Amino acid sequence: MPSLEIKNFVLRVVLMGWLLLVAVTPGWSHPMPSSAVLLHLHNTGIDAQLYLPIIELRLGWEKPVPMDAVKAVREYGPGLKGYVLKHIHPVAPDGRPWTVTVHKITPVVEQIPDMLVDVTMTPPPGAPADRLTLNYDVIFHKLITHTAIVSVVSDWHNGQLDGKPVLLGTMRDISPSLVIDRSQGNWWRGFVGVLRLGVRHIAEGTDHLMFLLALLLPAPLLAVGNRWGGYAGGKTALWRITKVVSAFTIGHSITLIFGALGWVHLPSAFIESAIALSIFISAIHALVPIFRGKEVFIAAGFGLVHGLAFASTLTEFGFDPITMVSSVFAFNIGIEVMQLLVILVTMPWLVLLASTRLYPPLRVVGACITGVAAASWFFERAFGCSNPIGPLVESVAANALWLVVGLATVAVGATLIPKARLATPITPAECQEAAME
Repeated sequence: MPSLEIKNFVLRVVLMGWLLLVAVTPGWSHPMPSSAVLLHLHNTGIDAQLYLPIIELRLGWEKPVPMDAVKAVREYGPGLKGYVLKHIHPVAPDGRPWTVTVHKITPVVEQIPDMLVDVTMTPPPGAPADRLTLNYDVIFHKLITHTAIVSVVSDWHNGQLDGKPVLLGTMRDISPSLVIDRSQGNWWRGFVGVLRLGVRHIAEGTDHLMFLLALLLPAPLLAVGNRWGGYAGGKTALWRITKVVSAFTIGHSITLIFGALGWVHLPSAFIESAIALSIFISAIHALVPIFRGKEVFIAAGFGLVHGLAFASTLTEFGFDPITMVSSVFAFNIGIEVMQLLVILVTMPWLVLLASTRLYPPLRVVGACITGVAAASWFFERAFGCSNPIGPLVESVAANALWLVVGLATVAVGATLIPKARLATPITPAECQEAAME
């Protein structure tokens, strides 16, 4: 009995010494890298991304995995698939196992290199896809100091589509099981979530906002010969922008549907470059009327290009066909709501300014800025030529609200100053010509 007490005492001393060493040693003061388990929920199952730090994987797997991520995937990728399959065991609420499929292993080259493992987990027939117990002990079945952070990245029925992970729990050797229940979601939450995604796509898409600006700038003006002439009037401006935006909406709606359903697919670099080119051409049109009377058809054509970019946002989620149909409808509504809001907060001030002497220089400056930004985006997207113009435009666009306030202030001030108003109004014949465009 005394010998047992001595052993316990020695163990306590060793443990206290180890804890003291951890507390005072700088090299131990930083946490070791954790694994990240990112979940994407669908109607038929869950796609998971496992980010496994190589420095920890080589200890937990007990393999001499090189710290070079590319070399590690090349040499140990096939074996890692089998290892991961042995240590992921999701089960349904009734205890039946899910099917786990490991797809590809991708190197993640960072300061602490990772191996990214793409996994699909499919529930058994009749089992829910949003309720399960995840049994997982990759790495920490051997390396007990390791942890895995489990988060949900996308969940349509709960409206989580912003790409920001929501923490579900942390797993380690003493807690290798995690109960996941996302059954509180419904169709309406998913619909609203995608609608918000469409709104944010336009609100945060500086290139799409610049395209709208290029469409709005010449709307209140008459095309006289090969130049933009005088003020066309509020009704003409409203009718013209309604036709142009409607045509753009029809165009992007067609390709949004086709692209989201997988019927049309083009390389993203080509689409993004084409969008930049469409903005540049629209900026030129805002300077001189190169598409006089044909704005509706040009807007529809450019809409076809922009719609493919909109579709790529939805295809990234991997929705099933039924969910995709609802998502396309909601996303399109969100896009139109934001476009309408942009028009409502900018068009009245542009119409006011168009009746003053300040509008020609303002239009030229706005069109030139848009054209320069579009050109920089085109060369960056088409040829990989990075430049400081794009980031500068993005930083200015971040203050869009103040830009609108400034525009409104200038517009009201200009209309109150008699000398700023146009000296000669347009003739009835010019009004008729503008209305027929």
